Amino acid sequence: MRPWWIIQPSACLKLYIDNGKEYGFATYLDDAMTLMVPGFHGPGRSMRVVNALPYNASAKPIERWFGDFESRYLSTLPGWISGNRMNKRQEAIGRTVAPYGTFEDFVPAFFGLLKAYHSMPTGKQSGLKGHSPNTTFQQHVVAGWSAITMSRDEVRAAVARRVERTVIQGAIQLRGRRWSCEELWQYTHDKVLVCDPVYHAPAELLVLDMKGKRLGIATPDVPLHPLDHRGAQSTAARAKAHRDAIVQMARSVPKIDVAARLMALGQDQPEVIPNEPAGKVSFDPSQRPARILMPKKPLIPEERRREQDERMAAQMDLVKRIVG
Repeated sequence: MRPWWIIQPSACLKLYIDNGKEYGFATYLDDAMTLMVPGFHGPGRSMRVVNALPYNASAKPIERWFGDFESRYLSTLPGWISGNRMNKRQEAIGRTVAPYGTFEDFVPAFFGLLKAYHSMPTGKQSGLKGHSPNTTFQQHVVAGWSAITMSRDEVRAAVARRVERTVIQGAIQLRGRRWSCEELWQYTHDKVLVCDPVYHAPAELLVLDMKGKRLGIATPDVPLHPLDHRGAQSTAARAKAHRDAIVQMARSVPKIDVAARLMALGQDQPEVIPNEPAGKVSFDPSQRPARILMPKKPLIPEERRREQDERMAAQMDLVKRIVG
């Protein structure tokens, strides 16, 4: 896969990349590319990420550079077989080229050749006008150019979607897996924002709080067998970290005298002035301005009293007959 290439024109910073789908992540960097380079000013494009046309090698300076670097520098290494897969180089008839060595051997050799290329003057017709890349770079630095860098966290946040997740026992769920880190163990809220990469399967995730502030880098939570003592140790460590975070947060809270605050609140309230009473109740009956009249019992109707008299007379007759 060919690497993407950054071009620095005189107006603003642009990212000029191949048309392959593997570079789709670069569209998320467009906002980051709006940063203007110190020392260069002028109108910029609305889109600072530029895709080259497909099947148009002449529009890609990086393609010409690859060919030049391979033919002039990489070809000097033992084991070089050129880029023509239909006509492989051979050390002798019927014998393929011996490999250079291990990848660990090749890496320092490659960067050694790249350092040599940076120090070599180019041709007069090249874009560097006969100067070496190092000389051209130094001229831009003297003119006031400086690099704009991005940390790994910023790249993770730029090429990812922010999704909300619930923290349960110091871990979150994403893509069918549990993810955790020490910062999540100590997190005392319920929700976090997770930067979910758009174009690749993540090995680690950038976790933010609900205000967008960095919490930490979460890694997959490895499941352990129920009889594995490391599971109990991990659970105990997470619980302790969570308790310690709560204790630390409680210590940072200032102590408040609730009773003193309530009394101060009462003192600050305006006085309530009652109105004049409408009357006065005295214990001495002679001093009472008005007598209290007790309600009378209702009169018994005449018929009811007659019934009572008849009932009593009947009871007396019964008594006399019994007594004799």
